[in-house]
Amino acid sequence: MSRPPLSDNYMQLFQVLLSPDSWKKSANVPALVRLLQAYLQKVPNELNNEGRLSQVLGIFNRLVSVTSTEDLGFYVLNTVVENLGYDMIAPYIGHIWSALFTRLQNKRTVKFVNSLVIFMSLVLIKHGPTILVDSVNTVQPDIFGVIVQQFWIPNLKLISGSIEIKLASVASTRLICESPVLLDPAAVETWGKMLDSILTLLARPDQDRVDLDTDVQDIPETMGYSASFARLQNAGKKDEDPLKEVKDPKEYLLTSLARLSAASPGRFPAAIEQYVDPSNRTALLQLCATYNCTIA
Repeated sequence: MSRPPLSDNYMQLFQVLLSPDSWKKSANVPALVRLLQAYLQKVPNELNNEGRLSQVLGIFNRLVSVTSTEDLGFYVLNTVVENLGYDMIAPYIGHIWSALFTRLQNKRTVKFVNSLVIFMSLVLIKHGPTILVDSVNTVQPDIFGVIVQQFWIPNLKLISGSIEIKLASVASTRLICESPVLLDPAAVETWGKMLDSILTLLARPDQDRVDLDTDVQDIPETMGYSASFARLQNAGKKDEDPLKEVKDPKEYLLTSLARLSAASPGRFPAAIEQYVDPSNRTALLQLCATYNCTIA
């Protein structure tokens, strides 16, 4: 997928944008992230040249390591995954996971963990469950299962935003229906709890969700910028739907489960009975009726 390059002037500006000096003033960061995203979308193939991708990931690392800019770091990272082929990302993916898991270990917030789940979901949607699982496990053997149990499952139900909910629910559905890690009989409890979280996510009314996007970075007027300028940090919020082909995540879940159970009759009802909350089991039965699907 080749895209026409930008003019020399714009490419020179891109090089200035990638310089660490450009990111020293915190007041500039939200607008710089927006500009960086535009470059990543317009000339992704240029990141192969002159160490630019390494520079972009350095910016991500700096942003995600600080609570006040962690969401901006994820905006950069999501844009990289959405616009670059995996062949370009692969040499750096271990560094990306290490940076994220180090931050997770040192200081975690609900917003950070939710953003991590959304990012992992995006990697899965773009490149498949195997690449997600295997790349995470390069950091430490079998750490993917730990991340799923301790962070993905508990936080999945807290995701907000229509695109984010669809992304996370479809990715989670693919995990329980396609990933050997989740389909291993030894992982039946994890499988059931993941399904329970998916159902909670999809069944919960929007007004019950935690809104984590209202925080605005506090930038004092004395810095020469209006504090409202900081609202640009939300301009980078995901507004592109990477799953346009999926119209209804509930239908996607039910049809995927029906195919899975048809391939292994009798295997999954017991797991659903044991690990899915009764209210979610009721919701699942209602969804089966709505979409004319059977899980047997």
